[in-house]
Amino acid sequence: MTRRLLLMTGLLIGCMMLYADPTAGEDAAKAALAKIDEQIAYEQRTGDTEKEGQARWQRIVTLKNFSLTKKQEEEAGVQMEWFYKHGQWDNYYRTWQLKANALSAQGKLQLSLQETQRMLDDAKERNNKLGRAMAYKQIGVIYLNMKQTEPAVEALQHYAELMKDEEDDFSSLSSIYYRMAKAYDYDKAYDKELQLTNEWYDFLYSKVGKVKVADVRECWHACYLARAAAFIGLNRLDEASLALDTAAHHAHLINRTLSFHHYYKMQARYYLARGDAQKTLIYTDSVSMTTSERDDHIEEIRAQALMMMGQDAEAAQIYQRLYHEKDSLFGRDARQHLDELNTLFQVDELKMEQQRTRFLYTLLAASSIVLALLLLALYGWRNAVRQKKANEELRIANERAKVSSKMKSEFIRNITHEIRTPLNIVSGFTQILTSNDMSLPEEEKRDIHERVIENTDRITEIVDRMLELSNASSEAMIERNDKTNTVDIVSQAIDHSKITLHTRPGRSTSDTDDIQLQRFKSADSTVVFEVNQIQMVHLRTNILYAVRALSQLLENAFKFTHEGSITLSMTNTDSKVRFTVEDTGIGIPADQTEHIFEEFFQLDTFTDGIGIGLTVARSIARRMGGDLWLDTSYKDGSRFILELLRN
Repeated sequence: MTRRLLLMTGLLIGCMMLYADPTAGEDAAKAALAKIDEQIAYEQRTGDTEKEGQARWQRIVTLKNFSLTKKQEEEAGVQMEWFYKHGQWDNYYRTWQLKANALSAQGKLQLSLQETQRMLDDAKERNNKLGRAMAYKQIGVIYLNMKQTEPAVEALQHYAELMKDEEDDFSSLSSIYYRMAKAYDYDKAYDKELQLTNEWYDFLYSKVGKVKVADVRECWHACYLARAAAFIGLNRLDEASLALDTAAHHAHLINRTLSFHHYYKMQARYYLARGDAQKTLIYTDSVSMTTSERDDHIEEIRAQALMMMGQDAEAAQIYQRLYHEKDSLFGRDARQHLDELNTLFQVDELKMEQQRTRFLYTLLAASSIVLALLLLALYGWRNAVRQKKANEELRIANERAKVSSKMKSEFIRNITHEIRTPLNIVSGFTQILTSNDMSLPEEEKRDIHERVIENTDRITEIVDRMLELSNASSEAMIERNDKTNTVDIVSQAIDHSKITLHTRPGRSTSDTDDIQLQRFKSADSTVVFEVNQIQMVHLRTNILYAVRALSQLLENAFKFTHEGSITLSMTNTDSKVRFTVEDTGIGIPADQTEHIFEEFFQLDTFTDGIGIGLTVARSIARRMGGDLWLDTSYKDGSRFILELLRN
């Protein structure tokens, strides 16, 4: 903080010195030029034309740094003759470019273009790469002054392409970043400008780091000013202030008029963005004191500050002057502001009326265009949303189709296996029974007969399940016309599931339980089947479907429980009955809790079944006004809950 205060104090003292002595900049330039002339004279005496050429080039650069553009133009012609005579072509073309640059700075854009075209033709004729590069650089500068951003950037890119292999010429390449940053600044493309300055910063750091010499400081100075311009455009004014502080530090150490000129100009932009008209005017005055040439951009900034302070008459004079100068950087903006001020002061009533009418037509046309664009944008957005939704639906449908195809293939395989096994048994036993040569004992015949019936029933059951599946996707409600009770439903579901043939009895705790657990006689089974809390509750339902849904849960519990227990229990309210089937089997993975209710889905493809039991059971429950779900909070196996309406 202390460093920044000292730095700003030094710059303000510099401003005061310029106000106190307007010739201070010219005196410094004369002193610098005098030393260069001494160097030129010395090299002439020693006969070292190489060093003399460097000194003569430095003389042109000094005039540029002190913004003495008129003298720069005149001096360039003199030095070009010397460079031409001694064959120093690099300095020859560099000086030629600065001559064209001086013409451009004086507003003589046509002359500058003619001079640049001659330079380009000459460089092509000599096949001089640097000469062509300097010409493209100046073309870019001229287009920038004419606010023709696209051709300016194209010309500067030509320059960069020609100079990319010149490792030592970091200053020239840095100036290209500066020019391109100005192009983005003219276009108000501040995001691009900031991105470019980041690349510029990386380029300088990789090439020169923190070397403390004037040429390097000038590059850093320009880079931070460009960053400040981008931050001002983006309204990131605190960051702009920090960038300006760093630029001020370099300007103070460089101590050249041109560096102060650019710094004061950016400070004027900064305070205009801050809304501080008085400080804006102070810095526009500072710019005027550092150069004898008028800067139309700073004039525009000054006019805006005057309008902020209510000094409209003085602002109108500035805009009037800018409007009549065809080569003004801000001609179109100046025309707009001048029209506003003419309206304010009623300079020309007829013109004012024409302008108002033209403005209304323009506003109407612009509003129509904006409205049309908004409607097109809205239409495009809605189409994009619809297309995105359609694509997503198509993707989901494709995924479902793939899953469905896979599940159907699995289903066909499973159903073929399920039917073929009992069918083979029935076919085999039928052949045995009908064989004329086969004589069997009566007991064995009875056993075969029972097995044929058992497997025939199994095939019939499979067919019945397939018929049930055909109705599973139906939304038609199942009529509940049967008056029954929970004990009958439980008893029939146990019988239908045949779970008692494969388990051994547990306990029954209900006083009203009519189920005879002594029927469970499979003593060698490792699974205990328990029936708890089955109360006699009357309800109106469809007993066939209710039994079918509950028996499916019991069958699944036995199928996936190899040891432990299976428990059937019941709770009820005034309107609903809930049957809970809980087991200590393999359980269901968390990511499969909803898939288990899908058609043909099987957790274990090696287990008997075709994967439709739970699909059918849930469909039955919901079509009778109830529901079927998996209790995911239970972790010791699986717990399914079947809910039925009582009334």
